[in-house]
Amino acid sequence: MFKMTACFCCFIVMIALYINGVTGSWFANDSAVNIDEDVLDIQSETIARKKFDFIFPGTKWCGKGDIAKSYEDLGSARETDMCCREHDHCTDLILAGETKHGLTNDAFYTRLNCKCDEAFRLCLNKANTKTSRRIGKIYFNALGTKCYRRDYPVVGCNTYGGLFRKKCLEYDYDTRGEQIHQWFDVKNYAN
Repeated sequence: MFKMTACFCCFIVMIALYINGVTGSWFANDSAVNIDEDVLDIQSETIARKKFDFIFPGTKWCGKGDIAKSYEDLGSARETDMCCREHDHCTDLILAGETKHGLTNDAFYTRLNCKCDEAFRLCLNKANTKTSRRIGKIYFNALGTKCYRRDYPVVGCNTYGGLFRKKCLEYDYDTRGEQIHQWFDVKNYAN
């Protein structure tokens, strides 16, 4: 069994979007990721079962694990790589299959505290490069990941949105209850 790092979920969709505008398939197994001119058919469960390494081109920290020789070692997409490095070093996380704060992570990748994901989103926004925009759109808009935080109990969703997956943009809370740890959809990336 291998340990999924915090940014492993990023790499799943990054592969597809990296070759923006190119048709065809990136993998020998065409059922993993098929890229059509305007349509991405991402079968993340198929990809999750594959044990291969991928680091987004131009980075050393954006993907499954890292290829950096040290903490200071960054790729040519320096600003974006700094964002991924910081995201990788988030200490408040729940590994795949593990339980913490009464929450079980049933995803195939590590999930983070919402503060870490929000810091990642803001960092990518600030970097504002082609690479940071691709990674932001992949991680926050296409992958459909969740983060966790302590808040009043969620009783519903007031506003839904999302390009690839339906996600809650505005939650309805029971402010009479005690705050608990819960899963939340990550905010969309827009830049």
